[in-house]
Amino acid sequence: MNIPLLPTQQTQSIMIDIKDHQVIDILNIPTFKLQYDIIEKSNYIQLSVQATIQLELACSKTLKPVPYEMDIDTDITFGDLDECDFIFSKTININDIVLGIIVSEKPYVIYHKDVLE
Repeated sequence: MNIPLLPTQQTQSIMIDIKDHQVIDILNIPTFKLQYDIIEKSNYIQLSVQATIQLELACSKTLKPVPYEMDIDTDITFGDLDECDFIFSKTININDIVLGIIVSEKPYVIYHKDVLE
């Protein structure tokens, strides 16, 4: 889903649906509500995102589904500065950005309860 990278007057809410991804150990990402603000700073644009996501990850040992709740509350910057996360563009694909956050913050190893018994 593309959104314009324009400052928002108030917090925006959208439903995110990420179905086509190539992350092998993420079995399912159900549709979830994402809240975001876009704030214009002096030299860059800041995107602040918040969401609670009910993921289904693959057990690292058995590959059985393991439910995992992830809370996202992060800022992403767009601009020409070296410190910015992304180069500025007029529109952004919010699904790709959120998928990147999920992949970077999910646990590297997770086990199904059967493995722990």
